[in-house]
Amino acid sequence: MKTEKITFDVPEDVLASLKIGVKGLELDMRRFLALQYFKNKRLSMGKAAKLAGMNRFDFMDFLADEGIILFEYDESTVKEELNGIKRLKELAR
Repeated sequence: MKTEKITFDVPEDVLASLKIGVKGLELDMRRFLALQYFKNKRLSMGKAAKLAGMNRFDFMDFLADEGIILFEYDESTVKEELNGIKRLKELAR
C-alpha cells in the first residue's frame, strides 16, 4: 500500500501541555480525524478505521466510546424486528 507522509510543526509548549508526546499526538490526531471524516460521511467505516490505524471492530468500539451511534433504530423499526424474530421462533417450532 502506497502512503503519503504529512508533517507539520507543533509548538513544544503545546506538546508539554498535552503530556502525550509526539507518538501520542499522532495517534490522537489519526483517530480523531478518522472519527470526524466518518461522522461527516467523507470516509467509509473501513477507510476511517485504516486512517485511525485500527481494524474495523476496534474502530467501532472507539466510535462507541466517543458516543457515536452506528445503528440508529426508531421505535417502529425495533417493533418490526421483534415481530420478525417472533415469527421466526414460531416457524422453528
